[in-house]
Parts: sequence; C-alpha cells; structure tokens
Amino acid sequence: MIKVNLLKDHSAYVEKKQPIIAAPKVSWVGYAYIAAVIITISVLGYAWISSGGAIKNAAADNQRLEKELKEMEALRKQFVELEQKKQERQAKIAIIERLLESQKGPVKLLNVIIQSIPQDRDVWLTSLEQTVNGVKIKGQTRNPDMLPDFMDSLGKSGIFASVDIEQIERHDDTSNFSILCAGKK
Repeated sequence: MIKVNLLKDHSAYVEKKQPIIAAPKVSWVGYAYIAAVIITISVLGYAWISSGGAIKNAAADNQRLEKELKEMEALRKQFVELEQKKQERQAKIAIIERLLESQKGPVKLLNVIIQSIPQDRDVWLTSLEQTVNGVKIKGQTRNPDMLPDFMDSLGKSGIFASVDIEQIERHDDTSNFSILCAGKK
C-alpha cells in the first residue's frame, strides 16, 4: 500500500516546541524594595492630595479673613466718625449749658431790679450796665422822691452788697438818675 500525502505543507502537523522561559527568581529583598516603593508613592500621593486640600482651605481662610478685615476697617471708620460727631455734640451741649448758666445771672438780676421798682411810680430805666464791681442803673422818673424806696428795695434783694446814688439831674418834668449797685463777693 501506498500512502499519499495530500497536504502541501508537512510542517503544519509537526509540533513546534516553544522554548520555556523560566520566571526569574526574585528574592525577599526585591519584594521588600517593591513594597517600599509602593508605600513611598502612596504616602507621597496622600501627602500631596491632603496638602492640596490644606492649601485650598488656607486660601479660603485667607480670603475670608481679608473680607472680615475690610469689614472691620469700615466699622472702625464709622466708629471714628461717630466718636467725632459725639465729641462735637458734647462740645455744643457744653456751650449751650454754659450759655444757659450765664443767662441765669442776668435774668435773675433783671427780675430783682424789676421787682424793686416801687408800684404806681413813673420810672423808666434807660440803661443797665454790668461792670466788674457791680451794676450801674440809669433811668428817668417824674417823682424823684421814690428813689430812696427803689434803692432800699435793691439793697434788701440780697444780691447787692451796697446801693449808692451816683447822680440826679433835675429837669422841668423829669429827673435823670444813676445808681451804682456793688455786687457781693
């Protein structure tokens, strides 16, 4: 019997043997080195990620603090302005109080003089001068006999130490007079 091979290529049935490559043997030092590299990379990655978050948090805190600083600066300016207004108003109030106190003296003086004028007498006060020593009263009257009563009332008022007549000028119907009233010390 004759065998005829109809296949053109005989090598298709021949198994080609592949060379077996053996895995290199790695010692425990190699494994430790690889583990150290992986751990180092992991730690550095974690540090990088967490530091990035910390930087973002620090930047956000910085912006927040700068905003608060601007607000505080604006509040400080308002506070300074309000303090200035307060001081100005206090100064104005002090001036008004001094004026009111200084008005009490002349008002009281005028009231005493008006109350000291005898009733139903023709008396006209023409001037009232406040001097260092007291008050000088000038006026006119149709009845010069009332002047002692007027001077007595001024003396009894309690605000004058002494009351003296400075001058009397008699005219036809009227008399001009001047009275000096010394203030108490």
